Amino acid sequence: MAELSSLISKASCDLHETPKAGANPLEKLANGLDVILEPLGRWMFAISVLAVGTMSLPIVIDVLARILMGKSVSGVVEIEEFLMVVIVFLSMGYTQKSEGHIFIDLITCKLPRKAARCLQTFSLASCSVFFGIMCWRTILAAMHKTSEYSTMLGIPVWIALTLAAVGVSVLCLVLLQQLLRSLAENMQDRSWLGIVLALAGAAALLTMPIWLKAIPWEISRFQYGLSGMAFLMVLLLSGMPIGFAMSIVGYIGLGVLGFNLTPALNSLGMSPYHTTASFILAVAPLFIFMGLLASEAGISKELFDTAYKWLGRLPGGLAMAAVAGCSGFAAVCGDSMATAVTMGSVALPEMRAKKYKSGLACGALAAGGTLGILIPPSVGFIFYALVTEESVGKLFIAGIVPGVLLALMFIAAIWIIASLRPETAPRGEAVSFREKLASLKGVIGMLALFVLILGGILGGFFSPTEGGAIGVVGAFLITVVRRKLTWKGLLRACEQTVFITCKLLMILIGVSILGYFMASSRLPFELASVVTESGLNRYLILGGVLLLYIMLGCLMNVIPMILLTLPAIFPSIVALGFDPIWFGVVTVVIMEVGQITPPVGVNVFALSSVAEGVSMGAIFSGILPFFLCMILLLGLLIVYPPLATGLVSVFF
Repeated sequence: MAELSSLISKASCDLHETPKAGANPLEKLANGLDVILEPLGRWMFAISVLAVGTMSLPIVIDVLARILMGKSVSGVVEIEEFLMVVIVFLSMGYTQKSEGHIFIDLITCKLPRKAARCLQTFSLASCSVFFGIMCWRTILAAMHKTSEYSTMLGIPVWIALTLAAVGVSVLCLVLLQQLLRSLAENMQDRSWLGIVLALAGAAALLTMPIWLKAIPWEISRFQYGLSGMAFLMVLLLSGMPIGFAMSIVGYIGLGVLGFNLTPALNSLGMSPYHTTASFILAVAPLFIFMGLLASEAGISKELFDTAYKWLGRLPGGLAMAAVAGCSGFAAVCGDSMATAVTMGSVALPEMRAKKYKSGLACGALAAGGTLGILIPPSVGFIFYALVTEESVGKLFIAGIVPGVLLALMFIAAIWIIASLRPETAPRGEAVSFREKLASLKGVIGMLALFVLILGGILGGFFSPTEGGAIGVVGAFLITVVRRKLTWKGLLRACEQTVFITCKLLMILIGVSILGYFMASSRLPFELASVVTESGLNRYLILGGVLLLYIMLGCLMNVIPMILLTLPAIFPSIVALGFDPIWFGVVTVVIMEVGQITPPVGVNVFALSSVAEGVSMGAIFSGILPFFLCMILLLGLLIVYPPLATGLVSVFF
């Protein structure tokens, strides 16, 4: 799972690597900062890890007290909000230092080294100053909240804001250290023009609200909104981390549209804290932690073994078992890359031993991994719900039938291929019916978690966030019962949860700040009006949106894609009369398509990390049958929406 977090956060061309120490004064200064930042970052990160490890306990105690005694424990919501602040802000700096926040490297990897380093210097200079401003405004916000306390527990608000300010300040210092190293490299290469252009560009970027307002031109708010989104894409393609770029564009937009800079500066002081201190958002780290614990418990291997005993004798049975295992693991994981990497490490060696063709084997695993964001509980659905304010429970239910149907389509495709070309996927050994029945114990853990979580949510016993906490405890108990619990494994799961949560929440912070700008420009609403009044067929517009998602899916992980696009697109979809729950399922399916298609299908990229000796080209060649299955499912959903909404109407 450590490989997964690295793949989510890094490009393949490590621009963010730390160079070796040298005699350059800037590099010496960076080394001096490192003496302070390394232990401080580790200490703060350790506190975040502890917070993740314990955050499920108050919720579980509250749920049990409510069910067994009819009484609720006071202050649980406030405790979780405080823990979210601790998890995200205290890990920001260490995440940037050790793995880096999520960014797009589509262009920067192909540039000459000097040009790429110039863009890196520009990004680091802009972001270090920007987060310095955010730290200053957060400190001011804390000073203004000295007389405010939480409602139930009376926790002073200034404490949480101070923690946020500390976290942002450490992130600022880490960025400054990386900037010094980048400048030192430029100086060693005598790239003076690159230094000048990078620093001048950063200065122009951060002062943009001032000099744009001074230009005497007439531009509507809507045009500012469109320009802002276009400029955001420029920053993203330059390699600036997604959350950082969104925050900066939001700040610039608010500064330009406001009478002065005060609203923009105020948003930097309070918006990151208010976005993070959310009980609803706690669902993200809880489900991520549950999936990682399930992996530590060995659920993935047992699911594969069970599926192989039942399907292995069929043509392509081993690949079918891999897809079935992916389906089962998706029910306790929620992330496509995690599913692909985890099941790949389990199933790929077996398929190689049975002489499976690499294209089919890796194609089945890469496609099967996409089920992780369709079969509930799905992190993709969770973030879709957070952005659109739709019901997480309804989205979970809506994903069941399409998820199972897609898995069956994948299995049918494998059977057809293996029947027509037996040499690509040899049959496995025969297994007695008694052994098949005995193997079913391997699915007990997955089924127990799946029924516990979805049953509790649908039965009204607990909310999705509380279901995540129950799932964490359930996965922990399964790990204990199976004697798979080790301190190393538990620590690894906690650390990866913190890394992934921090990266995703950093993007959500950017979405929040950018959202203020978009609301001020009225871009989403004006865009929805333009779309609905265009006279075009709504399915033609839907087709354009889906094509956009396929292209974006080739560039980034599903969660950044949802957070980046939905605030602008969703109002138009609703205005066209499409069901928002149905669109949530369609969105996730089309994002699955993007995750396995070239040029940079992220699931293929992830699977290549465990498929040694197999080229990406070979993996992509095996994707086509599964790609066609996804397109077929998408067509069925458009022609017959009850595939997604029918089960929802039964339960809600």
